Amino acid sequence: MMPRYRPLAAPAAFFLLALALRLYAIDRQSLWYDEGLTVALAQRPLAQIARDAAADVHPPLYYWALHAWVALFGASEAAARSLSALCGALTAALTCLIGRRWFGSAAGALSGLAAAVSPFAVHYGQEARMYALAGLLATLLWLALERWLAATEERGPGTGDRHPGAAWPWLLLYAAAALAALLTHYFMAAFVATAAAAGVATLHRRGWFQGGRSPPWSSLVPFTLAHLALAAAYLPLVWGSRARLEGWSLAKEPTGPLFILSDALRVFALGPTAAPEDWPWLALFGGLLLAALLRPALRPARVWFAAAWLLVPLAAIVLLSLGQPYYRPRFLLPALPAFHLLLGAGASAVGGLVDPQRARRTQRPDNGRQLPSRPILRALRARRGSPLLAATLLLLAAIQPLAREYTDPRFWRDDYRGVAQAIAATARADDAVLLVGPGQREVLDYYLRRPLARYPLPRVRPLDRKATLAELERIAGAHRRLYGVYYVPYEADPAGVIQGWLREHAFRAASRWYGGVELVVYELGAASGPERAPEASFGGQVRLARVAAGPAELRPGDALRVEATWVAEAPVTGELLLFAHLLGPGGKIVAQFDGSPAPEPPARWRAGAPQRGRFAVLVPSGAPPGAYRLVVGLYEPASGRRLTLPDGADALEIAGVHVGEAERE
Repeated sequence: MMPRYRPLAAPAAFFLLALALRLYAIDRQSLWYDEGLTVALAQRPLAQIARDAAADVHPPLYYWALHAWVALFGASEAAARSLSALCGALTAALTCLIGRRWFGSAAGALSGLAAAVSPFAVHYGQEARMYALAGLLATLLWLALERWLAATEERGPGTGDRHPGAAWPWLLLYAAAALAALLTHYFMAAFVATAAAAGVATLHRRGWFQGGRSPPWSSLVPFTLAHLALAAAYLPLVWGSRARLEGWSLAKEPTGPLFILSDALRVFALGPTAAPEDWPWLALFGGLLLAALLRPALRPARVWFAAAWLLVPLAAIVLLSLGQPYYRPRFLLPALPAFHLLLGAGASAVGGLVDPQRARRTQRPDNGRQLPSRPILRALRARRGSPLLAATLLLLAAIQPLAREYTDPRFWRDDYRGVAQAIAATARADDAVLLVGPGQREVLDYYLRRPLARYPLPRVRPLDRKATLAELERIAGAHRRLYGVYYVPYEADPAGVIQGWLREHAFRAASRWYGGVELVVYELGAASGPERAPEASFGGQVRLARVAAGPAELRPGDALRVEATWVAEAPVTGELLLFAHLLGPGGKIVAQFDGSPAPEPPARWRAGAPQRGRFAVLVPSGAPPGAYRLVVGLYEPASGRRLTLPDGADALEIAGVHVGEAERE
């Protein structure tokens, strides 16, 4: 390799490694709520993007960038997320460059490796949101700041004169990165403010304010003017969104500082899929951080640059969360490169490693002392295995979290793709989708192409009870089946008005969670069957007093609706659930329902007071024609024990139905 390109070999290698890890299985997971909003927003006109982004509590820059990106590469999951993958890979390469410049080649390589394989960075490098871009801009910001400070540094006698215009390109890059960061996420103000304070502190430490040979205003004035211009651009933007920011989260419980600090270390080190068995690795990461802070080698001032980059935004989010829970680990992703730089510096401090090229030169470190080269080189030769050991440990720590990220659905994002597939598999043209939670329509429309009616409720926040109940009445009269999609319903409907009405007027047929999204299938209409009074006693605790089930004639894809009245014969001390099995030929279970027998949990029933419950059993689309039976019973979910009837049976047949041929499309 040509010598002039050799310094780029390591950053290029880490760029390729980081890009491969972020592109691998990038479309395996569904778009989640925020990503669906993002992709839909990015495909609108630029002016509308700015307005809608402000309403979504974000500046517009990332959406504008994604607008251009999807125009070139399309709006598929992989295409939309690949912009973040590219930003994450560039961040890894720049982290390597900064680490080598600040702490030496070994530290730079370790920092670049840590950034490339970081589970936290990989997670957000596979998400169509602005956080990977924010991380890249923060890295550019600090690189440009350090290079500008170096270009403006007063040179000692015999060291040569620096061209006076050499600093300006770095100041312009710094200002551009800062402006882009502020236009990407509001919390980036903490990172820009930290960089500005670090710049001013560095100028002060050099003695420019104590009559040094170089006039202080030559650097202080443009630096100050740049930040005044940034404030002029940022403050009107954040002022216009102040109301939305104040009410960003309806939850008012503060987040404790100790939780934030411990959770930030966990996520920074091991990513969002970290499990308890991974936590011993935290000792490694904590030890490297302490080594960097307590044993700074050649460039102690740069260690404190990285420490400020990491710790000041962390302190800011702690203070903000004292009144309202603003803390989200993703807000701190732009501080992750500083974490990786400190890991590299810590590994170098522990191993006594420095850049051999830097060690050979007599230089003036930040504390002004001349450092001899021979002891450093001897330490380097004596501990030449330390980089390999540190790199091996970083890779081992990342293996399990990355494996979960790629393969374990328990840690995946909300699965709107699965929600749409479940709806499409059973829905008919006269069915409808009820979206409880604002903004779900965009992400559901991304996957569900069928022209089913969609009803986003509530229409306004706070919920208008009278208008919402009236609309639910109209919806129930117009459709056969309703698919309820619930996303954080406690914010959209904190009083449970919508779910309460559906419990009283619809038949709950099925329920399943897709990550943090719940899909509930409701059958509308009446039970339409003859009412019976079985007076069957289950376990001497609960009596089924009355039941009606229908219709008696069904087709595959239909639902058998059941309305039952239960009476507690004695106080119910534990939890009880209802099971309903649709039995086909030979007594085989072909469909079932599990859930509470009534809206009020049995433990709250008063003895002798009737409790009415509704449920439905869906006939599978592949059910063959023939006679079927519906049996019901009660069981204790903790033990699985079924309550028995007086004759010893653990289930009661309540209806017989006939399933005909499937409808031909």
